[in-house]
Amino acid sequence: MIRAGVGYSHNNSTVEAIEQAVTTAMSNAKIAKADLVFVFATINYASEYQQIFKGVKDISGSDCLVGCSGMSILTSAGEFEGQSAIGVLVVRSDQFSTHPFLETKNDISSISTIIDNHVSTKENSILTIFPDVRNTVPKQLIQKIKAQQFTVPIVGAAASGNPITGQAHQWCREKMVESSASGALLTGSFHIEVGVAQGCQPFGKASEITRVDGNKILELNEIPALEALQKSLELLTEEDIRRSGGMVFLGMAMDNSNQSPEIGDYLIRNIVSIDRDSSSIESAEHITEGQIVRFHLRTPYAARQEIQTIINRMSKSTQQHPPAFGLYFNCLGRGTGLYGEKNYDIEIIKTKFPDLPIIGFFGNAEYAPISNQNFMHAYTGAFVTCSEE
Repeated sequence: MIRAGVGYSHNNSTVEAIEQAVTTAMSNAKIAKADLVFVFATINYASEYQQIFKGVKDISGSDCLVGCSGMSILTSAGEFEGQSAIGVLVVRSDQFSTHPFLETKNDISSISTIIDNHVSTKENSILTIFPDVRNTVPKQLIQKIKAQQFTVPIVGAAASGNPITGQAHQWCREKMVESSASGALLTGSFHIEVGVAQGCQPFGKASEITRVDGNKILELNEIPALEALQKSLELLTEEDIRRSGGMVFLGMAMDNSNQSPEIGDYLIRNIVSIDRDSSSIESAEHITEGQIVRFHLRTPYAARQEIQTIINRMSKSTQQHPPAFGLYFNCLGRGTGLYGEKNYDIEIIKTKFPDLPIIGFFGNAEYAPISNQNFMHAYTGAFVTCSEE
């Protein structure tokens, strides 16, 4: 059985805020002791971050604490943009084991050891990670898991904090540091669902890459790639272009067996350059012949439609496995700045998951898989649910 509860506080005292948040979370979970505690806190508590561990351990009975700072944090109660806030999610379960980590160097030695020792084909697993955006650990982990053909989903976001200095903090158990990567590997008998909302709407038709040169797409459906882009652009209205700021992105289907990809099946990446001499377009991501791609625009309207689509799909896919808790990692470029209103994403999530305890924060980058491949994202909301199997 998985039991979970969430709590938060806006109290300006770190000691009192963590007491209020943890007490509420434990009460909501109806547990006397937690096995795992996620904690995210805004930067104004930085001078007293070290107080977090003692408060969590005293009240929850758990020393398994992971988390980081966030410029803004969120729970199922709301997205606390521009507010002092500490959010806490407590979890107790006999269905999974938790392996926390704190990597203070730009290598993956300790995390790699945890993965090698605890990931097996007999159990499910998920790796949550909260790095400094300048830390190379996530990139190395993605490469390792891909090379060794592990099926470990990586989810999380890059810690955020001081908008002027870029200072951000990570914590694991009683340690609090900067410029590092914290997180936890969960292994055991559970079920997860992941939804990735990249804030984009497709336009034009899905096309097959029929000729490439490195990361340059030379032909789509056997016509010059630039010509295909121009034909797709002709389908847009002036209002479409105005709302997007004129930025066009490339959506790449990551599952070659899926010949009819939908919203959420595409990895969104920048178009790096256009070469008029060769009529090619260059992708920021590796591409291959035979891959399905589609052009996209990123607009507030697209973001609204996409998050609704993703959450509706996750609601249906979790009917057989009702979630026990959720994690939502939102980009700093979303929220009020994108929608012009507060709490948009979390309210959409709550329409389908009204009683689900959820925690997360607004990060500098987001990590989530698409078609069973791990990626780093930008301007993205990544929603993860965890259920009993």
